Amino acid sequence: MKIYPWIRAARIKTLVASIVPILSSIAILPNIKQVNITILALTISAALIIQIVTNYINDLFDFIKGADRNRVGPTRMLQSGLINENEMKRMIISLTIIGIILGIPLAIQGGWIIVFIGLSSFLFAYLYTAGPFALAYNGLGDIFVFIYFGIIAVCGTYYLQTGTFNLSCFYLGASIGCKNILLLVINNLRDYENDKNVNKNTLIVKLGYSSGKIYGLFIIIMSYCMILLLSFTIDNSKLLFLIALTSPLALNITYDIFLKKPSNINPALGKVSVLLILDPFILFVSRII
Repeated sequence: MKIYPWIRAARIKTLVASIVPILSSIAILPNIKQVNITILALTISAALIIQIVTNYINDLFDFIKGADRNRVGPTRMLQSGLINENEMKRMIISLTIIGIILGIPLAIQGGWIIVFIGLSSFLFAYLYTAGPFALAYNGLGDIFVFIYFGIIAVCGTYYLQTGTFNLSCFYLGASIGCKNILLLVINNLRDYENDKNVNKNTLIVKLGYSSGKIYGLFIIIMSYCMILLLSFTIDNSKLLFLIALTSPLALNITYDIFLKKPSNINPALGKVSVLLILDPFILFVSRII
């Protein structure tokens, strides 16, 4: 089996979307020195598998539904013929089983709420592009990303480490969820014409191209507003100063969204990834300076 097509299909550059919420939640724990490393490693592994499974299912069903025709973005692996449908289906099933096995210690640690989070994550990974009412095809993909790659990822990790939730989890999860939505916004702006032609009614298609750009700006602003609320909640004014240092990058992403053509907007995905990676780094630094 060739490894390269599977790495491409996993969309390695986007995997920060699942790692950052987990590491960021560790940065707001009451006592970082008491982190359960085993649970943390299992949480990261399970989250990565869920995202990779989501990406594989997305690749499979976009191909089946014909949404990959005339793509502006990177070539998909089924579309290119480097992976066939049966191979992809087998890999999805195999990774799901591995993910469930990795989730058993997490379920023992966190109880039924973690079982629900884990199983529902795999369910929505499937429903994102599969089924008669696929979320991504009906403008609901953004909600899924915000909840599962933002709120739940942060709150779930925090709960596994402490057995509690609080407002700081919610605000941090909302901020990261917004940044992960921004990845989706850029993808959907890039693919706007093709998505519209194949009836993939993403939220950007529903809003329209121009309104979709304004929506992207709103998401960026909301991400910073949530960090503002987080800084008040954890009484950390240094966090505000450090986060403000990332604003030039956010402005550059805004420039790309509003002024670049769809065919040239892809580099903005890397910039959003950097913005995401800066979150846990800034949170940790704000606690030690």
